Amino acid sequence: MLHGQKVEKRDPIVQFGLVILLLFLLGPTTSAQRTEPESQAEPERDLREEQIAETSPTREADLKLTGYVDATYLYNFGPGSAASPIDFPTDTIPKGDFNLSAFWLRLEKPLIKANSLEAGMQVGIMLGEDATYYDAAGAADSPSGPNSSSIYVGEAFAKFWVPDARMEMWVGKFQSIIGYETIWRPDNPCITFGIADAFMPQDNIGVLAIFSPDPLFDIAAGISNCSGEANDLSSIGSGDEAAVMTYAKIQNPKGNAMLQPGFYITPWGTHGSNARISLDQDLYYAWNLIGQWAPVCADGNWNLTFNLTGGSGTGDPGIEAPTTYVTTGLYSTWTLTDPVTLTGRAEYVHT
Repeated sequence: MLHGQKVEKRDPIVQFGLVILLLFLLGPTTSAQRTEPESQAEPERDLREEQIAETSPTREADLKLTGYVDATYLYNFGPGSAASPIDFPTDTIPKGDFNLSAFWLRLEKPLIKANSLEAGMQVGIMLGEDATYYDAAGAADSPSGPNSSSIYVGEAFAKFWVPDARMEMWVGKFQSIIGYETIWRPDNPCITFGIADAFMPQDNIGVLAIFSPDPLFDIAAGISNCSGEANDLSSIGSGDEAAVMTYAKIQNPKGNAMLQPGFYITPWGTHGSNARISLDQDLYYAWNLIGQWAPVCADGNWNLTFNLTGGSGTGDPGIEAPTTYVTTGLYSTWTLTDPVTLTGRAEYVHT
């Protein structure tokens, strides 16, 4: 300031007005700065809620329809009058023919395992030549040959979830709970059935309870009619039939290894047949031990399985059947690409 320069005094009212104007201009900016963290957190909460909604199943699961078609061509290289022995009873076609082996449809309402009582269901029907023998398992009069129009109800059961007991219950007709191979072909590593499968029960009508006390451990027990024809009214007059079954399943935390022992017994009754051989006898039993391992180094593309089974003989009338049997099976499945796999099986049976 220069000496002698006159200093003007501003009116206090004017100064106060300038302060108010300054606060008015800066107010939106400071307010936006204060609310910015909240506005940034809100989309993050929405994202978490969307992720939870995607991973959590809806309370009302949609019906799911799956299935497959198994069409084959078989050729008999023997003489024209010879029957062609296949996995089922002999095919009466003397030479080659095309076959509708199986057309399978499965309708399922998945079971939601929540904190309340839940229900689901599963129904599977097979149409085709394979169904001829599945439907007639244990019948007094075996079919003379396959029929592509045959129908077999493979499964029809309700499923219930009881959260307090950590229990899943099946009520109705379901496939055998022991044995590695199933009639649902896509689950099997090979296109043909193995030796051990011929000794396993086929299907049952009854009740099965599956307890899951730990995510890595399941244990099941059930009671039902015997396998095969015992599920039909034609077994009336042969006495009461019953089958008792159980299995346990143990997995490792990584999920690449599993061990599953199982046991099946019909203490009384005269029916215990499947589609391949007759298991009719007053006391039929079978045990099964399955082990699976997917090496970590193969990144889930290689699966190794062993299947060890044993039990009582077939009991066919007029045939001197073995009293016991033991089979061993080794399976290897290598996934080359998603639809292409390289599989192998080696088996041994002792009677």
